[in-house]
Amino acid sequence: MQIALNILFLISGFVFLIKGADLFVVSSSSIARKLKVSPLIIGLTLVAFGTSLPELAVSFAASISARLQGTTADIAMGNVIGSNVANLTLILGFSAMMMPIAVRKTLYKREFPFLLIITVLISILAFFFQSDYRIVWWEALILLGAFAFYMYLMLTTEKEAHLEEIHEVDVKKAVILLLLGLGGVTLGGYLVTKAAEFIAVELLVSAFSMTVSKATTLVGLSVVALGTSLPELVTSIMAARKGENEIALGNVLGSNVFNTLLIVGLAGLVTPLRMNLDVVVDSLIVIGLTVVVIIFAFTKKNISKLEGWILAILYFSYIAFIITRALGLF
Repeated sequence: MQIALNILFLISGFVFLIKGADLFVVSSSSIARKLKVSPLIIGLTLVAFGTSLPELAVSFAASISARLQGTTADIAMGNVIGSNVANLTLILGFSAMMMPIAVRKTLYKREFPFLLIITVLISILAFFFQSDYRIVWWEALILLGAFAFYMYLMLTTEKEAHLEEIHEVDVKKAVILLLLGLGGVTLGGYLVTKAAEFIAVELLVSAFSMTVSKATTLVGLSVVALGTSLPELVTSIMAARKGENEIALGNVLGSNVFNTLLIVGLAGLVTPLRMNLDVVVDSLIVIGLTVVVIIFAFTKKNISKLEGWILAILYFSYIAFIITRALGLF
């Protein structure tokens, strides 16, 4: 009975996260427009931040919970790494399967190299600098500093922003929607974190004799990561259906930057983020997947439908890998 109830809490949490993030984007963008903030800044900050709000809410809630309990936030790091994997494979793959994704020249010079560098950076910080495989406060500050530099690059070099999907509302309504959105994201993050922790311990630990760390990491890398990546999935698929696949690619790359730098950085300031051996290995997998996407983009200046299928297959192969690893089958 408790398992079923927590599964219901998990699903409800995802609904609150996704709807809350949507309300946040609409309301904050409307307020910014009323204050005469440029569409460029809205697109590069509020819209991008909105699609990453679910990951932030879950990771932040997991960090606070871990700090109160005197433990480490396995779900927080699992959620970020798993979301990055889902973005690079499942989301980008599905978008390319619908229509080949054109790759702008600026991506080769800026986004791709930057994404690869920070993906390597987080692995270095976790693996080499700390004997206990944790992201601690000063490492979190390094990530936040890199995020600030990324935002500076975006704001000084980007020429246009795509905001066709944002519907403006009046200020009073926008403020109410903003509060509702933030409340929804906060509640959703709490529900998802608590339900995922319960399911991991009660189901996986009890039924399959996993350690608590392995169980929470598996849930974070798979179920929680996929659920919090739904805004990126919806945004990318909608862009692909409209033939605007450049937006789909930019959304995926930008989301991974936000996840790696902003979310890990903020969560790491609250409590040390645990990087057990499984997550360290998976951070290396993210590096490999990033290289694969870059190679696909370089070959024909686009990501083809066939390459989209390959990326989707890689995602399901990854899920099979982490499940069999957690069960101790190899």
